[in-house]
Amino acid sequence: MSALVQSYSLLATLVFIAVSALVAVRLVLLARRTRGKPELLLGLGILGTAVLGYGTLIVATVLRGDTNLVAKTFSERALYGAGTILHDAGVTMVILFVLTVFRAGQRPAQALAAALLVALWGGMLGTELENGFRDPGIGNGFWWVRYAVIWSYPLWTTVESYRYYALMRRRMAVGLADPLVANRFWLWGTGALGTALATWTASIPYFLASQPELALAWTPAIRVATATVGLATVGLYALTFFPPAAYRRWLAGATGAAR
Repeated sequence: MSALVQSYSLLATLVFIAVSALVAVRLVLLARRTRGKPELLLGLGILGTAVLGYGTLIVATVLRGDTNLVAKTFSERALYGAGTILHDAGVTMVILFVLTVFRAGQRPAQALAAALLVALWGGMLGTELENGFRDPGIGNGFWWVRYAVIWSYPLWTTVESYRYYALMRRRMAVGLADPLVANRFWLWGTGALGTALATWTASIPYFLASQPELALAWTPAIRVATATVGLATVGLYALTFFPPAAYRRWLAGATGAAR
């Protein structure tokens, strides 16, 4: 792998984790001040998935090597296990956030959230009871159950955010909604879609585990694609929670011109 690809991937990863950490900490501090449950759930969700879980799994991957998916030492197994648990805890918080904010008290949504969480944790526990955090358990039935949730849960956020964005646009037309708030639903929904795309791209090596030479050949392209989508996603997160004055002015102008 070229030094340029490695540098780009490393820089993109550090930016992604740093911005995600800023957003997560800001939300947790906001929840501490407001006692708001949604802020706390989302803050912990980002902290678990994009910062602590993702960061720990990256360290575990570096220790194992690009083509070695088996953790051989106790420290490697411990890191992989901690990263997996932290990541899945973050996914749990995001699912509960979507349920609380968009579908509170609705039984079908509660049933969907419960099914996702049972599949997530049941799949993780079933996989790890078999291999003790030595490897991802690729191809194992429990692995498929867990990853079905990991690959799909961001799409629930996307669908609900876009639905609310459409509702807010109708309210904006009669002056009953703030354009900045409405735009945040679009940004967050698109960022969640970016999370899904990055997850799908990063999962490609799992399907090439039995062909290490092919996996190694595809690694640079996969890393560039994942890093690029990650940067775009974190940029959307930043605009959602830290919109600069110029963006606010542009949004107000664009909204005014559309009326």
